[in-house]
Amino acid sequence: MSPTSRKLEPQTGWKTTRSLLLCGASVRSLAESAIAAGLRPLCVDFFEDEDLTQILSSGRGRFVGRIDSFDQLPKLIRSVRSQIPMLWAGGLENHSDLLREIGQQRPVIGAEPAVVDSLRDPRKLSQWLAEAAIGVPRLASEARADMNCLWLKKSVNSSGGMGIGSPSPADVKHRAASSRGAYLQEYIDGVPMSAMFCSDSAGVHLFGMSLQAIGWPSLCASGFLFCGNVGPVEPGQEVTRQVMEAARIIVEQSGLKGVFGIDFILQHGRAWILEVNPRITASHMLYEQQHPGLITHRHLSALGWQAARPKRLLEQDSIRSLIPLSTVTARLILWAREDIRASKSFGADSGSPLKISDRPQSGTIILTGSPLCSITLTGDDTEEIIRQLVSIEENLRASKNRGVASLIKLGYSLKSVGSQLQLLWQKFKRFAN
Repeated sequence: MSPTSRKLEPQTGWKTTRSLLLCGASVRSLAESAIAAGLRPLCVDFFEDEDLTQILSSGRGRFVGRIDSFDQLPKLIRSVRSQIPMLWAGGLENHSDLLREIGQQRPVIGAEPAVVDSLRDPRKLSQWLAEAAIGVPRLASEARADMNCLWLKKSVNSSGGMGIGSPSPADVKHRAASSRGAYLQEYIDGVPMSAMFCSDSAGVHLFGMSLQAIGWPSLCASGFLFCGNVGPVEPGQEVTRQVMEAARIIVEQSGLKGVFGIDFILQHGRAWILEVNPRITASHMLYEQQHPGLITHRHLSALGWQAARPKRLLEQDSIRSLIPLSTVTARLILWAREDIRASKSFGADSGSPLKISDRPQSGTIILTGSPLCSITLTGDDTEEIIRQLVSIEENLRASKNRGVASLIKLGYSLKSVGSQLQLLWQKFKRFAN
């Protein structure tokens, strides 16, 4: 999937570490990647999921503490030796002030706070890409917004689709002043997608592109809530060229290094760039099915770090072109339709191809509208994943899978999820050319 990977500079004079402090809204999948890359993760997030604590058991890592807001992070991580670097994940791109504060106390692996600020400025990003004739939705930047345009109101300090909605007439009339941390962006009808890259000394490399599930009723997600990714998928050479060109411009203009993601809308063979996530994104696990730990390894390498004992396979992957993935993975997030108390057996698996991850601790109350867990399926292609979603539910009694049964009992239908994925896949095939 990477047409631009080239040989990296020799790994000399780099900083090494055995442990890595992982901080973000949810770090379970990133902890798995870090362990596969030969690192010992020390974790902080909002959930302290049951499977995360299991992953960290047997001395492979440690859960440092659970936080309710990122403001609690600097105080909590003071207990971790300051020599251990912090790798930040989802959500912290909206808290560059905290990244600056933490960076005064310990090494921070990730985009520089000033770079993050520039990339999270929608007007700056729009200007960079518009000057190169890259598809970018309009922003309400004039004294009055176009009343005939369909606008979305977005927050500059949100992630995961939260804070996105339809603006009020007053918002449109007065263009949702940026001083309130909001802006208006033109709504583009198409297929929501994301692309994952790595920017390093050898250039900009594309890992792949995936479909995004946004606001799916079958997953009990409302509005524009992020529900996961399916991929990698191939939208065609022209769309790939457009997305690669956008990534190069973003890197040239901002100085961004490391792994990052770009969200865009695919519409009739054209990519409309929405935003940049200057960090390892949730879709990283799609590209690690055949190379566990690869994304963490490449992110560290791009920023001058390496594991004290890196895995040999990853060392080889860092100096050769990425191997195209032969499988497609769907990782989807289920949102709570009502307040739920997690049972002791919630998400227990008994051999189904469907894996239930990010499982809440027994007794935890998941509030309505909060993420409950995620499900993962892998197949030869998207059509096979759709067939699996349907057949797993149909064969529930024969398989006696307690994990799937617990989801069905809570009112989730895998067949409905499969139907929604089928609609998205059909739309993708129409819009890719």
